[in-house]
Formats: sequence, C-alpha cells, structure tokens
Amino acid sequence: MDGFITKNYYTDGGNRMVIGGILEFTEEAEIKGFPGAENMTPKTTNTAADIRGDLNTLIMNLKNAGIMIPDSWNVSVLLCPTPASMPTSETAANSGHATVSIEGNAITIALDCKISELEDTDRGGAWGEHKWLGFGIRTGLNSIVDVQFTDDTGVSTTLSSVDVDEATELGLSSGDFVLYIEAEQPEYLTGEKQFTLWADGHAKITFTMKITEPED
Repeated sequence: MDGFITKNYYTDGGNRMVIGGILEFTEEAEIKGFPGAENMTPKTTNTAADIRGDLNTLIMNLKNAGIMIPDSWNVSVLLCPTPASMPTSETAANSGHATVSIEGNAITIALDCKISELEDTDRGGAWGEHKWLGFGIRTGLNSIVDVQFTDDTGVSTTLSSVDVDEATELGLSSGDFVLYIEAEQPEYLTGEKQFTLWADGHAKITFTMKITEPED
C-alpha cells in the first residue's frame, strides 16, 4: 500500500526489534529469558512490621530484576578530611596535591604538580610501590556495606564494615569509601580508567577517571 509505514521492525542488523505498534500474545504464546524477580514464599503473618518488611523485599527484588525502575545514584567525590590518617605519609602528601570533581559519570583528579613529582611509597603486600593518592567516593547511601565495587580489570569487591571503618578514620561517613589509585598509570592521563558500582535496588553505574597535570 502506498504510504504504509511499518511500526514494528528490526534494526542493528537484526539485533534489535523496535515495537511501535501493538505486541499481542495469544494464549499459546510463551516468553523465555524475560527477567524474573527472586522467588518469595507466601506469608501468613499480619503484623504491620512484617508486612512492611515483606513489601520492601518485594520492591527490592523487582528493582534488581529490572522489572521496576531502579533507584538513581547520587555519587559525589571529595578529598578525605583527615588525610594524615592515610596508610603512609607519602600517600597523604600526594593526595594534598590533588583536587577532585565530578561531572556526570566523569571524575577528574586535578594535580598542582606533574605525576612524576609525586612520591613513591610501598604499601606492602599486593599493594606494592606506586605513586599512591586517595580520595573519597560519596555514594549517597546510608552505608556502603554490601555495595559491589568492580575495577576496570573486572575484579569485583563487596564493600564491608572494614571499608566503613577505613572511611570514617579519614573523616568520611559510613556512606563513603576511600579510593586509592596508582597515579602513574598512563590510562589516568587519557581518561581510560574506570570503576563500576552496584547496590541492591540500584542499576550498575560506571565512572571514568582522569588525571590532569599543570601545563609545561
């Protein structure tokens, strides 16, 4: 028919189907692979506290399954108020050369000196010797316990009360964590370093990090 417009069509080489018309399922239709919320057993209690708890669990399961829109993150960055409590004096000194800011999902660490002028320090163990500096990530949550942190190598860590203690020792809150970075890694200058956060009821969110140096 002349002038007919197809409202339902495939794009991206067949990898994406756009529904602009009506999607109708017959009685014989089956849906496979659709995200499902975690199973919950029926409850027989009728106390207000238990009902509230069950409802909150159901809401969280729906968000985690992608059926309900997840909560938005409200992440900010800041320097640690008491950097003298950092693992080494060199790390504290390096951190004093930095200011941190965030715009969207992009974190900028602006130095008042060249990276080469930062001090090396050996934190021992798996940490090793690097030009360490640290700053705070404020998640916007009441607590960082059970928040999942994934670095750009794909290694994931579930934050715990130990991370809360580390943050509070540096003057941060229980909703913050300290991020230590190896400033000499060249990917920081090109803005290719990143990390991802995930928490119950929140979608995964990825942040990029970039270090800027003074001009010559």
